[in-house]
Amino acid sequence: MKDTQMLQSKAYNHLIGLIKDGKLKEGEYYSLNKMAKESDVSRTPFRDAVLRLEQERYIDVFPSKGFTLHKMTKDDIVETYQLRYALETYCFKQLSIHLDSERGQQYYNKLSGKVQSQHEIIETSHNNEDFARKDYEFHRSVVQFVGNESMLEIYRRFMYRIFWQTATSFLQEGRMEDTVKEHQTILDYVKEHRLQELEDLIGSHLHIAQEINLKIVNP
Repeated sequence: MKDTQMLQSKAYNHLIGLIKDGKLKEGEYYSLNKMAKESDVSRTPFRDAVLRLEQERYIDVFPSKGFTLHKMTKDDIVETYQLRYALETYCFKQLSIHLDSERGQQYYNKLSGKVQSQHEIIETSHNNEDFARKDYEFHRSVVQFVGNESMLEIYRRFMYRIFWQTATSFLQEGRMEDTVKEHQTILDYVKEHRLQELEDLIGSHLHIAQEINLKIVNP
């Protein structure tokens, strides 16, 4: 039983890595047998990993065809941003409240570094996917700060949807630049303990990205 769980975990992590690295393309079908061989895992634990990813809405499974990356829907987008607002508002407020602690200072500096990295991407490659990765790291870091493994697990499960949505929103002209300004203002409010303004800005920041993505899914 333990060996089976280890193999399923290996297959799951292998697939998550492919998704995270952009090696699986939307609209393409992938064979379970072929992918199981490539991951060096037998078919049964690999299938179990695929079914888990289907439940988490990373992929869609089609009998006799294989699986594809999950195609984003309006409900996916709204649900993701609702979750993000609830988690991130709480976590940013906790960072502000505990900013004077050693951990608070460590994570504040970490978040500042992510904003600086985004500045550099704008000034150099202006690559929306590179920018989106730093954006995801910025928001995930504040969830990590709280140290609640259940929260972090929920956030991780939404990783593909979060990354897809942010990368897409950054294709809109000026959105990268606006995002950096909003991130910096979020950090300013954290530092100044302006909790209500912080909550309002996080809501606005996420709402803008949500609306951009809803227009893409439902033009």
